[in-house]
Amino acid sequence: MTWFGEKDESQSYEFEPERFMVPPTDGLLKRLFGARWGVILLSAPDTVNLRPILDFLADFALQLSFYSRISTFSGEFSELERDEIRIRTIDDILEEAKKSIPEPDEAPDPDDVIRQVPRNPEIIFIPDLNEKIVPSAIESAMSGKLVILGIRSEGSFPALQLYRVLVGSDHLAAATLMGIIAFNTVARICPECRVSIEYDLSDEDSILLGIETRKLKGFRGMGCQKCDNTGTRGQILIHEGFEVSENIRNKILENMPLRNLRLLAKREGMSTLLDAAWTLSEAGETTLEEVMKIADLTDPGRASEI
Repeated sequence: MTWFGEKDESQSYEFEPERFMVPPTDGLLKRLFGARWGVILLSAPDTVNLRPILDFLADFALQLSFYSRISTFSGEFSELERDEIRIRTIDDILEEAKKSIPEPDEAPDPDDVIRQVPRNPEIIFIPDLNEKIVPSAIESAMSGKLVILGIRSEGSFPALQLYRVLVGSDHLAAATLMGIIAFNTVARICPECRVSIEYDLSDEDSILLGIETRKLKGFRGMGCQKCDNTGTRGQILIHEGFEVSENIRNKILENMPLRNLRLLAKREGMSTLLDAAWTLSEAGETTLEEVMKIADLTDPGRASEI
């Protein structure tokens, strides 16, 4: 799936703003967008379509009067006026650049176009971060633009490590990164056949989940006609927000291990994907197996191997 492609029907989840815009996410977004410059990473695995989330963030940004323009590679936003705030796509800018080229069949270089975008307060969304686009993205951020970079990873700390690798400089990565909003999914238990069960965890599972007990109550779908005997019905989109405080920025520069960074972020108030999965498990909306999946995928130790 592309960032802006059609959603696979087997991935039956919806972006639910009421789940997303709750403390501390609402305050985090206001602070990140209020920074007016720098880089925000929007992270998700390949299975997640972030188009509706981008639409929501664009509407959110338009409510902040100091943004005069939003540019995106998606091609989804047409030029329009809303409260005298103009939205223009990078596709529009590329088309304008193409008209100025003597040979019309020659495509303009997107990297050059980004540098030519007017330097007024602006948000630029680049949906697929790669080595080629990194220099101009960093340059745009340092010149006073807020750059939202799409990055394919399982969570905030895998995304942070990948960003550091692509940027190639801990100093630049730490200086430009304002925060990360990361998404993932867990399977939704079928409400028609949900039952309460007791788990007997192995020592490895207890360590993975960061708990001492081995006996744990949870829920599971037994399988029924409503769910085609799978025990699940679709997916639930979960998220986490990681804000780069000055303290964390300094620790990134000191090359603090990712596990320690996550502990520091949690002490500063970060609510993680694992926290979100636990909450859904306790409410009977997902299984403990899904919680363990998230714990494994978002383990900073795995991210350190990138």
